[in-house]
Order: sequence, then structure tokens, then C-alpha cells
Amino acid sequence: MIDLPDIRACGRHGPARVGHLLRCVRGLAHPVAVMGELPNHGWPRAGLVAVVTRFTVQDLVQTLPLALLGRRPFMPSKLPIRPEHHYRAQLVFLPVFGMVQWLLMGATAHGVLRLTGERSDLGRVLDVIGVGMLVPMPPLWLCDAALIATDRFRLPELAVVNPTVQLCETALFGIGMRTMLGVSWPRAISAGISASVVYVLGASRFLR
Repeated sequence: MIDLPDIRACGRHGPARVGHLLRCVRGLAHPVAVMGELPNHGWPRAGLVAVVTRFTVQDLVQTLPLALLGRRPFMPSKLPIRPEHHYRAQLVFLPVFGMVQWLLMGATAHGVLRLTGERSDLGRVLDVIGVGMLVPMPPLWLCDAALIATDRFRLPELAVVNPTVQLCETALFGIGMRTMLGVSWPRAISAGISASVVYVLGASRFLR
């Protein structure tokens, strides 16, 4: 089980500390414990570190190899970028995309909780969203690396891998809302689903 200093250490020392990253992702086995140990006040440092870590590593594991190999997207994106240049461009905009999505997802989940009459704290919601976005990623990174190496980074393979990870993230969002804010399970799950919908809508348009 991960203890509180490990989570806070991730915030203090940043994503370069691989040992702290490995401790953070152990939350896949103990999600309630990890979510319960997030800070209960202050600005969402844990969420920020988690989301920066997620999209930085994703760039290195997925986008960079695709760009170096000269691969084209398996389907067109909504961006005005030539297919042969897409992954080079994504290498630059992915971390920015991730930060914007994190903020939009947190704001949406926060709004859903408030509209349904539950109390909410945007900072805590952002912590939950950020950590929930990071925890399931190592298995996906391994799958992506294998698919890229075998030239199978395309549909239908991605239609199996990506939805599974997104469902895991949605469950973690719900667990986090319930654990951190004490909201009812139906409303926590609704907030988690709303956050995932925001991500899927953005990623389906711009990421490949």
C-alpha cells in the first residue's frame, strides 16, 4: 500500500523521479487508499504532477517513436496538419492538450457535482482527475510500445486497448470523488463519467 509521503514526494520532486512514479501507479491495486491519501486542501499539486507525467511519458513512449518511424495516423484528425507531419506536431502539442483536458475534465466533474446538490472542491476534483488519468497508464504504454514495434498501432487493436483503460480511469474518478469528497456513489460515478466523456471527445478529434 502506498503511503502519504510517497504521493507528496511525487509533487515535490516531479516526474523525473522514476521511483516515485512507480509508487504512484501502484494505486491500480489500492485505488481507495491512494485516493484517500491525496491532500485535502491547497492547490492541486498531486493532480498537476500526475497529468504532466502522463502526457510527457506518453509523448516519449508513443508519439516520438511514431514520428521517428514516419508513421501516418490510422485515421485523419480534425487538425489542419498533413498526415505525414501529424506525429511530429503531436509531439509538441500533446502536453498542452493534456493540461487543457485536465482542467476541462475537472471543471466538468465539479460542475456536475454542484448541479446535483453535492458539495465539491475544485482543487480536490483536479487531484482526483490527474491521479486517475495516470494510474492505469503503464499497461497502456506497454501495449502501445508492442503495437508500434509490430506495426499494428491501428484499429481494431486500439479499439480494444483504449476503451479498457478509459473504463478504468472512469472507475478511478468515481472512487476518488467518493473517497475525497464523501459524495454519494451515483453522483460520484456520474461526475467520473462526465469527465471521461470530455476526454474522449477531445482525444477522438485531435489525438492519434
